[in-house]
Amino acid sequence: MKLLLVIIIIFLCSCSKTDTSPKVKLAINPWPGYEFLYLASEKNFFMEEGLNVELLEAPSLADVQRMYAQGHANAIATTMIEVVTSAGELKKPTSLVLIPDYSNGGDVILSNSNIKSVKDLKGKKVGAEIGSLGIFILAKALNKYGLSLSDIEVINTEQLNALNAMSLGEIEAIVTYPPYSIELLNKTDSKQIFSSAQIPKDVVDTISMDTQILKQDPRWLTKFHNVWQRSLDFARTNKQEAYQIMAQREGISIEEFTDALTGLSIIPASEQLKILNSKQLKDNMNDVCQTLSITKSITFDCKILSRYLTMAQ
Repeated sequence: MKLLLVIIIIFLCSCSKTDTSPKVKLAINPWPGYEFLYLASEKNFFMEEGLNVELLEAPSLADVQRMYAQGHANAIATTMIEVVTSAGELKKPTSLVLIPDYSNGGDVILSNSNIKSVKDLKGKKVGAEIGSLGIFILAKALNKYGLSLSDIEVINTEQLNALNAMSLGEIEAIVTYPPYSIELLNKTDSKQIFSSAQIPKDVVDTISMDTQILKQDPRWLTKFHNVWQRSLDFARTNKQEAYQIMAQREGISIEEFTDALTGLSIIPASEQLKILNSKQLKDNMNDVCQTLSITKSITFDCKILSRYLTMAQ
């Protein structure tokens, strides 16, 4: 009887911690840097920190963006490109709350065997998610080698269709990332001709959310950062278990997951507030917006962006 009473008390206490926290539905797609949030969910770190967070799985960044636009999610894990696009188009107050990582080689352009370099993309059919990360990286890569989007034929290709499109010859190159890039390298004759390591700190991964949530719980940001650090710490001290959980969800081996992480610079909680309020991040946000505007991926004026997209403090 006493044991039952103790169990009930523990259950009620754990419930009371999250009952007062606003419900957050965080849309997220496969990407090694985001897997630490899945690990946190698996180990109940959100609940233990008093957060009510549900992770909603989506196959691509474009799908994550759509879930937010359609109201199915009130928080998203995306690159800076998608959050800038969402905030500007929806004109909905959005706050950046975490920078999980910088892509330092994780995002790549893969091509068939006939294409030797980015310069050889001229006149070719290149797959990319238009209005998303793909078009941004593609524009940056082409510019670096004296080309522009007008020099190629861009084919809107989402990640789930990448393997089929490359195999059938519908596209000759594609902007992609793990685990999809791993599958392409394993199952086709494609090779890497460009990576985000060539544009250091230009590709920023973010967690953003409806600003209203932060107003409902002033301590939400601190608790979320605690969850993030607990997950990083657990992965460091329990590597085999943690990497097994994360790799399995990505559908790749532990070795492939470990290798994928080498293309990322993971940011600890202790550096989050400094980065979120840095000039570098604001400059990146503006650079992303200007690039999207030049490529006609967005229709809004970048001048309005500061009204709707802010950095949490």
